[in-house]
Amino acid sequence: MSPASTEYLGYVGHPELPHGYYPYIGRRPDQRKDWLADASVATGVALVFPAAIVLGHAALRAARAGEATAVRRARLGLVLGYGVAAAVNVAYFVLAARHAIQPGTAGA
Repeated sequence: MSPASTEYLGYVGHPELPHGYYPYIGRRPDQRKDWLADASVATGVALVFPAAIVLGHAALRAARAGEATAVRRARLGLVLGYGVAAAVNVAYFVLAARHAIQPGTAGA
């Protein structure tokens, strides 16, 4: 039996597979941009809706280009981002209307 080669060949997947074969469909996990969708969800949960919206759209673009696989997470980040933005706008208009209706406020 011959000794193993000391030259590092990198990741070869499985000993019975040819050198350089990656058992993945599409990009390897270390080359994907799935972190965009994860960051979109995280910023949406943290109520930072502008970042959630931007990262969600970037994640969807990466998914369309084949650079990411986390389409559902990207959509979740967009839903969270736009949902928080809508809630903030509704709260603003409700408070503005309440202030405008109250007697004795400036401008009345």
